[in-house]
Amino acid sequence: MPYCMWKSISAILIFFILFSCKKSDDQSGVYITPLISLSDSIVSANPFSYKFIANTGTALTGLSYHWDFGDGTQKDGASLEQHNYADNKTFHVTVTVTNGNATPAKAAVDISTMISILLADSSLKFQTIDGFGGFGGQSEWWSNGPFTSTAFINDLVNDLGVTIVRDELPTNFENVNDNSDPYNTDLTAYNLNNQVAGSHQPLGAHFQFMKDAKAAGINKFITAVWSPPAWMKTNNSTTNGGNSNDPGYSDTPDSTYNQLKKTDYEEFAEMCVAYVKIVKQQTGIDIYAINVQNEPRFSQPFESCVYDGPAFRDLVKTVGDRFKYEGLTTLIFGPEDIGYLDGVSSMVQPLLSDPVSRNYISIVAVHGYALDGLTANSPDAQTWQTMYSWGAQYGKPLWMTETSGYSNDWNGAMDLSKAIFTALKQGNVSAWLFWTISTQILDQYSLMSSLGAKSKRYYASKNFYRYIRPGAVRFSLETSTADSTSIYPVGFYNSASQSTSIVLINDNSTLSSVKLKGVGIPASFEMYVTNGDPAKNCVDAGIIQSSDNLVLPPSSVVTLVSK
Repeated sequence: MPYCMWKSISAILIFFILFSCKKSDDQSGVYITPLISLSDSIVSANPFSYKFIANTGTALTGLSYHWDFGDGTQKDGASLEQHNYADNKTFHVTVTVTNGNATPAKAAVDISTMISILLADSSLKFQTIDGFGGFGGQSEWWSNGPFTSTAFINDLVNDLGVTIVRDELPTNFENVNDNSDPYNTDLTAYNLNNQVAGSHQPLGAHFQFMKDAKAAGINKFITAVWSPPAWMKTNNSTTNGGNSNDPGYSDTPDSTYNQLKKTDYEEFAEMCVAYVKIVKQQTGIDIYAINVQNEPRFSQPFESCVYDGPAFRDLVKTVGDRFKYEGLTTLIFGPEDIGYLDGVSSMVQPLLSDPVSRNYISIVAVHGYALDGLTANSPDAQTWQTMYSWGAQYGKPLWMTETSGYSNDWNGAMDLSKAIFTALKQGNVSAWLFWTISTQILDQYSLMSSLGAKSKRYYASKNFYRYIRPGAVRFSLETSTADSTSIYPVGFYNSASQSTSIVLINDNSTLSSVKLKGVGIPASFEMYVTNGDPAKNCVDAGIIQSSDNLVLPPSSVVTLVSK
């Protein structure tokens, strides 16, 4: 047979087959097998009820739908169906779509009604919460502001729920020595308003923000020193002096070392006294606690000063003695170290092993960078447990006073939520503070911008900040089933408000169902949900009964507050 004739006959045969076997719409006469997908969504969990939608790829007519709901129930129905299911099972749901003229199209989906049990025991108690918060005002102290506004304070206190503000003692506060006698403090000689090259805003720029925050209800203001003034230091600089070798601490430093002169420990203590007194005079605020040095173990390119454990201990003793002499109630916290566990230990142990410094250090504070392990036996969780144990034997709470670096998206918000959970659950921390609450440009180092733009990390933090209030005591709340390994619960009871708050993180990519059981569970809760949905920003999801099955959306942070 000639090639051209065979080619023509083949084309006719292929056309005939396609024309005959494809599903038909009524106008063209061509049979078209529908493209189909099957979606599901949960309607309720009491009982479990799912809605299914069979979606065809084109607008076809005359279609019929046969459903197999996976529990022995089959029916002919429509493109949208709803079906109820028993608890604690999985089901394979299938829909078959045809108009009787072509090969039927099928689609399937698996659903689960498995329930994770969360066991509560309110008689088993852990740490008491001092608060949640972060550093700074509306804009960075190294910017030109604004530093406060009505809208910002409202966001900070009434929306996010901040109860602790961390501030800095500006390096230009005592830019020159007030006088040569550290026990003759001239409060008029300290710098409140003059800009100094190479320094952040002077202390006076902080006052209105502090007063506004206090008026809105914040009563814990803590302060850290980033560097003593240059004249107190061996390198005559508030930074590392441009030394590329970054030497560590030395008992016999030369001018290359970024250290406080031992001969100026008393002058440093006087500066701290002046700071506390002037803040009280100007704002009416009693500084709750002060740290004599932020991240003291190593030099940094920004304002910093280096100590080893014994030097830090001796400075705490000097400042503590002076506070006692002055009758100041401001506590001392620290060392706010960062890095590997042995390094942090080298700063904390000298403080706690000396009875004088142990008496003066009221709070063991660390920075929580890269401590995100979730399970109790993870290295990060064990680090938190170890750090808590240092102070716990002496009745010293553990605070996490700085972290950041979480990506400005939902993944970053989930990572931040899990980090908070780990610190609360494994480290028994009594306070959690983010690095910068607000910056002019919203980035991984802030929760919001000075113009009011809020990140998902802001709303995930709100699930903790807003609903776990100072005075709340953590109680035992544990998952009891093997399939709940990616659900992370933490619960608190506040006797002052007689309120129970439970935060549940669902780290699964699918929805998960839980049921609360045990001792001390209230009858009902208001539910607040944050997830990757742009509209789900700590949104009120209504009242749920504690006896009901509770559905957690995929990859979400859910807070329950007793009603």
